[in-house]
Amino acid sequence: MRFLSADSGRIGRRRLQGVLSAVFCLAAVTTTATAFVLPESARRDVAPVVANDGWLNLTVIHTNDVHSRVDPANEFGVSCTDQDRASGHCYGGTARHKTVIERLRKANQHSLLLDGGDEVQGTLFYTYYKGNVTAQVMNELGYDLGTIGNHEWDNGPDNLGRYWPKLNFPIVCANIDFTKNPELGKLVKPYHIFEDLGVAVIGYITNTTGDISNAGPSVSFTDPIPAVQKYVDELEAKGIKRILALSHNGYGPDMELAAGTHGVDLIVGGHSHSYLGDPSNPLSQGPYPTIIKNLKGENTLIVQAFCWGRYIGHLDVAFNPEGKIVSWKGEPILVENSIPANPRLLKEIDGWRHEFEEWGQTVLGEASDSFDQDACKQRECTMGNLVADAMLQIARTPILEGSTESRPWTDFAFINSGGIRSGLPAGNVTIEMIMTTSPFGNGLVQTQFTGSEILNILEAVSAGRYKKSQRLVTSNIQTSGLRFVHDSSRPLDQPHLIMAEYQDRNLVWHEIRKTAVYNVCTLDFILKGGDNIVEVKDGRHEVTVELLDKALMDYIESKGKISPYLDGRIKNLAVPKNPENVDALDEEKRAKLSIMDSSSLWPIGTPEHVKSQYPGGFQAMVESFARLQHAGAPMKGPLSDNALVGDTESRQEVWA
Repeated sequence: MRFLSADSGRIGRRRLQGVLSAVFCLAAVTTTATAFVLPESARRDVAPVVANDGWLNLTVIHTNDVHSRVDPANEFGVSCTDQDRASGHCYGGTARHKTVIERLRKANQHSLLLDGGDEVQGTLFYTYYKGNVTAQVMNELGYDLGTIGNHEWDNGPDNLGRYWPKLNFPIVCANIDFTKNPELGKLVKPYHIFEDLGVAVIGYITNTTGDISNAGPSVSFTDPIPAVQKYVDELEAKGIKRILALSHNGYGPDMELAAGTHGVDLIVGGHSHSYLGDPSNPLSQGPYPTIIKNLKGENTLIVQAFCWGRYIGHLDVAFNPEGKIVSWKGEPILVENSIPANPRLLKEIDGWRHEFEEWGQTVLGEASDSFDQDACKQRECTMGNLVADAMLQIARTPILEGSTESRPWTDFAFINSGGIRSGLPAGNVTIEMIMTTSPFGNGLVQTQFTGSEILNILEAVSAGRYKKSQRLVTSNIQTSGLRFVHDSSRPLDQPHLIMAEYQDRNLVWHEIRKTAVYNVCTLDFILKGGDNIVEVKDGRHEVTVELLDKALMDYIESKGKISPYLDGRIKNLAVPKNPENVDALDEEKRAKLSIMDSSSLWPIGTPEHVKSQYPGGFQAMVESFARLQHAGAPMKGPLSDNALVGDTESRQEVWA
């Protein structure tokens, strides 16, 4: 099977000619033209941005974890089919983003467009162009500021040294040590001050980035809490009162940072793909904004806007003369079918796509039903079973292609859930879909583990960390030929793993024995320490098997038709009671289970003092948010009189 190589020279033939006109064009992509209307929360009469008495109005527009979804994507994160478009299940797309952002800017006198990282990696637009398209699109949309995601590092620091200079806006991140790579460090600063607004924005990234990316040894990532506080203090010493943070750290860790610092008014987040907002939305992980008390008992607001560009985050805030946010209004805007694409940008995108479209639309097979990827973070999932089964099949091929060397029998396979990036819809399965599912170019490797090592890995995955080192494991796993039962609700000082077995050549299950040695297929990324799943060991013998994406394509081609299934290979006794039937739960319950800490039903990383404020648990916080939403309170400052604190009720109307 042929694979495209990145050719950065190709993009030059379609280099965009300057920034698109700020004038909105009413040409629609649908056959019926109707009035273009913003959501109610985005429409207001705007007073002067900085009143004489020191008040400030600011509209924050934000994205995160777009992952190269230049084109619209369906609910599985892959390119929309005609059926998706007809049924209204086709979301996002940067040409639609252009429409939304321009109208928000037109409706609000002053705004900041911010990105929370991971703009790159995820579709053929990145696989083929390596960030060139992303840079052009972000410049077209007119971003004011961005921070760095872990996936920006996927092709190493050298690629970032080529990518960042192409951006027409600053990159901020306060907790990266560039001492060993000073040239790259020149392209990043800890914060940026918007002098006309008297607003500063500090950037930060998860300090697990070194474990989950290809950042390499020339950079390191530190605890963001002291780093952010250091620069808050520095900014306050300069007289800056209004301070925002731009994060790629995750919803729970952002709450922890808000509680462990002071002086940050608003955190615009990313990394955890969290939809915050309407509690009735099955995707909802918390209120928009989530309000955390900082070390001084003051409010820090937190927002995030899911992933894949499905939503554009939008929050209006009013700062008082002391630089504190005292009122706010907003909601994530669903970028759905009725929003017209900007025609000029759409034409450019069509040209970029043309380079790989024919190859990408090659049909490999057919899916009898949809494959779910959302559940992979928490438990066994249908997409995880498909990928792990494909890994095991290719690893058990007895003869290496083009060689007379025999490969030892592979006992089982496992992959990090974070390496499975999207699901599959029912119907034709194309190369583009598989490249979206597995975009990283990871290789499959056969190696050996002792039974004791395997049991330690499964215990650490079940507990979320290695007990001795306290290293956090940052991803669940999916398996084939290996099954285990665990209880994630147990205290950390107790064992979480209950049972682990492997399947032999005769399909008979046997208990994993500590002293035995097993041949295992996994990713090269994992053996290098990715997601802290295995403890890195020098001198481990490794046999290269195949690229993951090609193995998955070959597997689907060999099957012709694939069907999703669960067989109970991973069971968590904590939640739900019948994990093998979890997909029979309604959509809302399944969505909640996929993002909650099963021992407490709080998002992972939620500060203890926040939990103590709501004895009824996470649901009590959501209900409190709902009451605030419906009760409302008068806005203070120069925002419109009818704006309500916490007024995030979705009233999105038809765009055209």
